[in-house]
Amino acid sequence: MVEDLLQVSDITQYFYCPRKVYFMKTLGINIKAKPKMDMGKEEHDKEHRRVKERKTVYGFSEEDVAQVIHNLAVEDISLGLYGMVDTTIILKSGEVVPVDVKYSDAENVRLNWKKQLTAYALLLDSWFKTTVTRGFVYFPSKHKQILIDIPDEAKAILKQDVRKIKELIDSEKMPNVSKGKQCSYCEMKKFCT
Repeated sequence: MVEDLLQVSDITQYFYCPRKVYFMKTLGINIKAKPKMDMGKEEHDKEHRRVKERKTVYGFSEEDVAQVIHNLAVEDISLGLYGMVDTTIILKSGEVVPVDVKYSDAENVRLNWKKQLTAYALLLDSWFKTTVTRGFVYFPSKHKQILIDIPDEAKAILKQDVRKIKELIDSEKMPNVSKGKQCSYCEMKKFCT
């Protein structure tokens, strides 16, 4: 059942701040979407249309691409995980490559985004019975994609992360947090005193 599974977005939130997961999953506090989140949803739809107009698909030539799947919902009961991959590229070679689209001015790929891409890789491994070894974070505003290698070690660590996050939720104990610049933008700051 989906209620028993962790969402990939929960992993992203956890590595943004563990308290965010506690507030959402343990206390059941819903996040009101920020304008940036709403813009991201609209831009996702536009980005999917733009992919069809390009000569390359996130750096791959059209001749190398067998299929492009947008918003692929995947789950793996044994991992206890589910999520929706922004874009999944299936190359003619059989390689499966996840792409996560980010509407951010960030210059580098953040840890929580790497974890998110690794989680998608794990889900796609089981969904397509393959081994995903790389993915991309794509920044449409900069027309820039950043390759992220996804080694087996990263997948093993992510499985531990999933267990740790589930333990946090089940423990019902508010985690410690170190304040950072992300606190000023966090939807949960009014609960986090």
